[in-house]
Amino acid sequence: MTTPNLSVPNELDAFVRAAKAAAVPDESLVAMLRHRGWSERRVYASLAGYYGDLLGVAPPGRSTSDERSRDAFFYLLNFITLAFWTVALGQLFYVLIARWIPDAATAGYGRGPLMYEVAWQLATVIVAFPAFVVVGRLIARELQRRPDAFYSGVRSWLTYIALVITALIVLMDGIWFLEAFLRGELSVRFVLDSLVLLVLGGGVFSYYLSGMRPPDAVAAR
Repeated sequence: MTTPNLSVPNELDAFVRAAKAAAVPDESLVAMLRHRGWSERRVYASLAGYYGDLLGVAPPGRSTSDERSRDAFFYLLNFITLAFWTVALGQLFYVLIARWIPDAATAGYGRGPLMYEVAWQLATVIVAFPAFVVVGRLIARELQRRPDAFYSGVRSWLTYIALVITALIVLMDGIWFLEAFLRGELSVRFVLDSLVLLVLGGGVFSYYLSGMRPPDAVAAR
């Protein structure tokens, strides 16, 4: 297979214009140039330049670098605030479960006031959850303003990363639970702790998975 001469920047553009002058269909042109070693992205960029010159109007870009940066900011902030309040909520439940079913090994040790133990968790939930809701509304407003942003590469990558992380958490919870079962170490407290992790991790996974559903599919439900 012949490697294209990347040192000649107009080689591809000249060939595309000659092929289109000969009425070669776009699909055949893309397939042929891909076979010759050109990337599909580069071929379509050349076709966009050809049609822009032909029509006298440059093809509109789907998003700008500013929009991609804003998407990255919103989705990172969405993930961070969600992680903060879900982790704090899980820790809050762990403290309450430990209070309700104390560990026999530490039952003889005195405990401080309940509010002292859960102050950080409560403060985190009170601050992070409203921030998460606000960011979610900003994202929804942005998707209404720019429906094409749903297919943003930044959005897809960050969402899939969040899905992988939450899937690993749920998977580890299942392994942790099964290991305790096989060893005969299950207790009510252990089951409740595992259930808290499963519910929170599964909820986060469902939240991000539903976010991957196209808008037209959501509206059709």
